[in-house]
Amino acid sequence: MLKEQIARLQMQLAQDLGQLSFQTNEPLERLTRALKLIRLSLNKLKEDIEKHPFKDAREQIDFFKYVKPSFYQWQIYYTELYTIETGFPLGDTEKQNTYFAQELNYIERFFQQYAFLYQYFKLDANELDNLYFIRGEDIQSVLLPNVPDVNPDFATSGDYLFSKFMAFEKLKSWLIERILYLKGNPGNPLQIGSEPDDLKWTGDTINLAEIGIGIYQTKQMNNGTATLSQIFRWLEEKLQVKIGIPSKRLSELRRRKRLSRTQYLDEMKENIIQKLDKEDEFNPTR
Repeated sequence: MLKEQIARLQMQLAQDLGQLSFQTNEPLERLTRALKLIRLSLNKLKEDIEKHPFKDAREQIDFFKYVKPSFYQWQIYYTELYTIETGFPLGDTEKQNTYFAQELNYIERFFQQYAFLYQYFKLDANELDNLYFIRGEDIQSVLLPNVPDVNPDFATSGDYLFSKFMAFEKLKSWLIERILYLKGNPGNPLQIGSEPDDLKWTGDTINLAEIGIGIYQTKQMNNGTATLSQIFRWLEEKLQVKIGIPSKRLSELRRRKRLSRTQYLDEMKENIIQKLDKEDEFNPTR
């Protein structure tokens, strides 16, 4: 499967899953819809490797070490998130803090249980790749968990565990965010499916206007039917800030002479590229 095809499939899945958070907060509905999207993407991956077999061991390792886990992680993430949310205590911040701390301890214990391979994952080591990411290698080891519903043509000894590491790291961040919110807002308990609402825009509002205009111009909300005013109002509500009148903000950008008309978006793009370049330098084998 071509890298460009994989990147498009990853981007589409990320966008589709991202839209779910705006479409529903009901745990079961979100899980059901998320699993459907994820399985469709995994089926496309499976079909493509059947049509285009791996050229060599390195290509197979890259697929099962990086590509498949980047998709399968979401199935684990949304399943575990559903379990957390359906057991979530309501109406008491102290109970909620205790509950989140217990879930966080569960994740940390999982990382400790598979400490050797978790470090292998974190360091992006490759010495044992031929054992863990080549199909047909049967490893009987306490280092590996029981793998559900293994399809020998679409699984290796290690890809499920790497998927779980990715998913659990996301869940860990999710839990920490809510623990910090509750500590800062002891009189404001969370509700099932709710998001901590303590994020505020603290930068220049013209920068947020650039983002809003970019969203509008690229038709990223409501299938391109959202107006610029609606997008501005939505950003204002979510980020607790006043952006201003869309037409005036557009005029400000149009009047820029010495600066780029999209100065903030340019800066954002440059910083993202720098970050990715630094990570590539740190992990030259990836």
